[in-house]
Amino acid sequence: MTDVDDSVDESVMTDLSRDDGPPRAKPRSAKPRSAKQRQRWWWWVLMAVGIIAAVALSSSKAPTEGVSEERLFYLAAQLKCVQCVGESVSSSSAPIAVQFRTEMREQMGKGKTNDEILDYFASRYDDVLLTPPSSGFGSLVWVLPVVVIAGGALALGLSVRRWTASSAEGTVSEEDERLVTSALEQDDL
Repeated sequence: MTDVDDSVDESVMTDLSRDDGPPRAKPRSAKPRSAKQRQRWWWWVLMAVGIIAAVALSSSKAPTEGVSEERLFYLAAQLKCVQCVGESVSSSSAPIAVQFRTEMREQMGKGKTNDEILDYFASRYDDVLLTPPSSGFGSLVWVLPVVVIAGGALALGLSVRRWTASSAEGTVSEEDERLVTSALEQDDL
């Protein structure tokens, strides 16, 4: 044994060995969070949404000029194969999908834009676009989910706010405080 082990203070040992029983409950006073703390949390949420949106928008830029395989498969992924079920032209090996890709290469070589190429196929084949149009009735597909998510987030935020406001109100009555105080006094005896 070393000198350090022998020099352990006995008062520390008695403090460690003393058992006062279970921890005592002390009356809590409801302290509402400051407005500054509440605003920080929304700030972090807004920053996270902004960063995610920026990353999503910057990573989805498709080539719009030239003849490249990347542009071809970007366009082919937006058309569904009319012969296959549930496949896009880019992933299908059906003869019609091969013809679509060949026609796309020719149109890219002629200098047509992505919208012109997609419009060409949409005018010749019914319901060939995988992405719905962004105007008219098809715009509901784009707008409705955003409205539903925003409404759900607003409802959730309001319900959490109402819940925290109701729980922050005087939840500890004077009678409860007296009962706790008397129980603590009896425990000390």
